[in-house]
Amino acid sequence: TGSSGSGLNQISSPTGLYIDSNNNLYIGDTGSFRVIQQSLSITTNAPSGTIVAGTSGTSGNSSFLNLFSTGVRYLFVDSSQNLYVADTYNNRVMRWASGASSGLMVAGDGTFGSTLNQVYSPYGIWVDSSSNIFVAEYQLHRVTKWAPGATAGIIVAGFTASAGNTTNKLASPAGLYYDEANQDLYIANSATSTSTVMKWHVGDLNGTVVAGLAGTYGSTATQLKSPMGITLDKWNNLYVADRSNSRVQLFCSGTTTGITIAGSGASGSSVTSITAPYDVKLDSQLNLYVVDNSLTRVSKFRKY
Repeated sequence: TGSSGSGLNQISSPTGLYIDSNNNLYIGDTGSFRVIQQSLSITTNAPSGTIVAGTSGTSGNSSFLNLFSTGVRYLFVDSSQNLYVADTYNNRVMRWASGASSGLMVAGDGTFGSTLNQVYSPYGIWVDSSSNIFVAEYQLHRVTKWAPGATAGIIVAGFTASAGNTTNKLASPAGLYYDEANQDLYIANSATSTSTVMKWHVGDLNGTVVAGLAGTYGSTATQLKSPMGITLDKWNNLYVADRSNSRVQLFCSGTTTGITIAGSGASGSSVTSITAPYDVKLDSQLNLYVVDNSLTRVSKFRKY
């Protein structure tokens, strides 16, 4: 509705999005400590959703399996409708089976630190077809991979606690996308001083910048400023929530010049404006969904 609240047709400080194969939209409603699910087949504005994880208005520490911290970030839903949630301030990734009333900790141990049995401020997450979980650790500038049932991860991108603009380092990684067919991770470096998206082949020691200019943030067509959520379409075109530029940028595959496809680059509250976009996702018709964190709404931009 654009008004913050805990009603089932309201959200508060929304963050991550996910659209599953059944055309359901999941929203990380971090201000109400929950994840909301809505059907995209409903065409009315601000339809009522269903709470599928967390408890509305109640937060909890890592000793609770049915509660989230005050910082839910990004989401993932697998083919069995299991929901994965980056419970950021509890330093863990939780899996909620479809219909479950509590979750299971599947990455991290609920404490912060730099050892490989911990995750420190998880942001972007991705689960591959073998149920391996990739976690972008915002505070440690690394991406770790957690095998099913593992009690520790392995580093697949970046260096622990070492941020930078060189191709072997990450800087406050946020949004994450995994192109499993090519085994390429796409990682948004949200640190303002870096402001890039990198493609990092799993197993390599270095990545490649595919959007933004490392160390030179800005608002030109080749620059980004604090990019957050990202997604790809089937042609490997890259969509970026360019948070501090209040826009969504499209980078066609193989190009480093972006096209603004949502927002104007200036903050605003009109239906065509976005302010501080946090995440972006595409539905099966390539309509674009954008989390507008500051304006407390999710906006749909139709494909033309």
